[in-house]
Amino acid sequence: MSHQATDDLRRPGNRLNIDQDHVAGVAEQYHKDWVVSSNPGNREGFYMRSIKNVVFAMAAGVALAGCSGDPAANDGPNDGPNDGPNDGQVRLPISLNEVMVALVNDAANPIWRADWDEPQSDAEWREVERQAYQIQVGGALLKFPGTGPMDDAWVADPAWNQYAQQMSEAGRHAVNSARARDQTLIRRAGDELVASCEACHMAFKPDLPTMDMFGELPELPPVSVQ
Repeated sequence: MSHQATDDLRRPGNRLNIDQDHVAGVAEQYHKDWVVSSNPGNREGFYMRSIKNVVFAMAAGVALAGCSGDPAANDGPNDGPNDGPNDGQVRLPISLNEVMVALVNDAANPIWRADWDEPQSDAEWREVERQAYQIQVGGALLKFPGTGPMDDAWVADPAWNQYAQQMSEAGRHAVNSARARDQTLIRRAGDELVASCEACHMAFKPDLPTMDMFGELPELPPVSVQ
């Protein structure tokens, strides 16, 4: 995101009621966790740029798309479909249920599988690392409402945000575990992820958000009958 775009967001006439400090804080935390190399081929630098671009582009896109140069233009009623208690804040273009299915579910299964089917090559560990980044970012995205009918109520609940943060932390631990090529640490991170997912679903959504969108779950580990 350019400095010009950032300046535009700070101008009262070009800004909705966005929690800029929270959005910036998410990216800043990622920045503190990883040292970004100036080498474009460095994977830490690549992932960091991707994460920060997602968070800041989301804030900028929502803010600038819904604003005009006249501050008074934002004071009137809005008859759009996204009216609700979170009007004027960052809103995802899909439902949180779809975020779970398309992003979190897709990334969680390989992490859990790595517990019993240890990655054997550098490429396989890199893939687990990539999926772990998705979990870390997915937890951060779940703190913003989307288009789902329950999204505003969910993100307004402190418990929901706590579970989302726990998911993001589990993803961060999985990233570190994959980078260390340590299956024991991957198991611990996977257990953290299970705990946060189960607790959140018990509290907010007992039914799994599969929606028949993306095929079957991965093959289960072999079970000994001895």
